[in-house]
Amino acid sequence: MAAGSTKQDLSGIYGRESGSPLYQWHRRLQTRLGNAAVLWMARRWQRLPERLARRLGSGLGAAMRTISPRHARIVMTNLRLAFGGEKTEQELAAIAKACYRHLGLCLVEFIRLPAMTREEIRSIAELRGREHIEAALERGRGVILLTGHVGNWEIAGCRIAAEGYPVNVIARAQRDTDITEYVQRTREALAMRVLHRSAAVRGSLRALRDNEILGILLDQNAGDDGVFVDFFGHLASTAPGAAAFALKTGAAVLPTFGFRKPDAAHIIEVGEPVPLVNTGDRERDIHENTAQYTKIIEERIRARPEQWFWLHKRWKARPSEERAAPTP
Repeated sequence: MAAGSTKQDLSGIYGRESGSPLYQWHRRLQTRLGNAAVLWMARRWQRLPERLARRLGSGLGAAMRTISPRHARIVMTNLRLAFGGEKTEQELAAIAKACYRHLGLCLVEFIRLPAMTREEIRSIAELRGREHIEAALERGRGVILLTGHVGNWEIAGCRIAAEGYPVNVIARAQRDTDITEYVQRTREALAMRVLHRSAAVRGSLRALRDNEILGILLDQNAGDDGVFVDFFGHLASTAPGAAAFALKTGAAVLPTFGFRKPDAAHIIEVGEPVPLVNTGDRERDIHENTAQYTKIIEERIRARPEQWFWLHKRWKARPSEERAAPTP
């Protein structure tokens, strides 16, 4: 167990999903309608004026909270796990409300991005720490941008690509093929190369060996086979890819996070390289590096909790000792 993590058994923390055909049908219908709505907006809202887009984004966020009580429960469960001993229920509810507004804005911003020029993208997002990218590329071993679903992560990627850097991103296919293709087209239109999970390892290693940039979102549940490290005081399954790639290639790992300012502009901050733990014990090194990467992400979330994606079941997968424990 990671240092600082609690011994609380979180198996079943999100409750059990109903296996009834009616419930499953309702979930599938809700997902299809949501995806159809996103594609409808993508065709019609690309050139919306910024002020109108912000109003619509805020309204969408509020609607998302009402339409899916299931996700609203996940948000509050996650917030209680992360801040239950630090914040009141009223404070957590306020963060949840602000989170939905933020995500609605993120969606509308993503829809509008393909219609924007590089100059317009630069104007809405200030890039800080470019010197760290330059210094890392001078080493010739590639760059890993360590990031998460904080701020508008899509704007962070395209803002760096707007400077002419070769940016590669690993993508997870969505259940809806049309949504997967839409997201890929949008990212490619913004000068980012998409690496699908089926070929992500080979493509990522090639990009780093070609001294390119690889963006990795490291804040989602990685399932039973992930590396379990401390995240807000609880063990969370985390993908080992960033650590494995850094150990294999020597690429610099640069913490890179964007945040929305009150005036709707964005700041993208690229930090100094994270020191690589490389003792020669591969399993231990992957665990130690993944742990420190996750701690960096936690620190950024704590700074702007309303700007993280709390809708995801981050603590769903559990370590083997919890899965094997008898049910009382």
